[in-house]
Amino acid sequence: MFMLIPAEVFGRIGGFDERYFLYYEDVDLCARVRLAGYDVRLCPNATVVHAARRQSHTDATFLRWHAASMIRFFSSSVFFSVAARKIAASFTGRRRS
Repeated sequence: MFMLIPAEVFGRIGGFDERYFLYYEDVDLCARVRLAGYDVRLCPNATVVHAARRQSHTDATFLRWHAASMIRFFSSSVFFSVAARKIAASFTGRRRS
């Protein structure tokens, strides 16, 4: 994933949450951008080459960090706020990210 975020928006949402180490910081950041009222968009034609080794697939330490970040996000108030908005939108018939 490759992200471009205006500095003003990045500052307004408080930047990266330093509790995330290596994994899920992008998911958290995008969720907080949406909660702040901004759109998150995907550009499927963009190509970025990243020579990542995907250590979490082969190294237990990296896998543990990955799992810890997933648990941190899915038990966070950010996740529950996004989920609540999606549920509320489903009842009103509105599509809201």
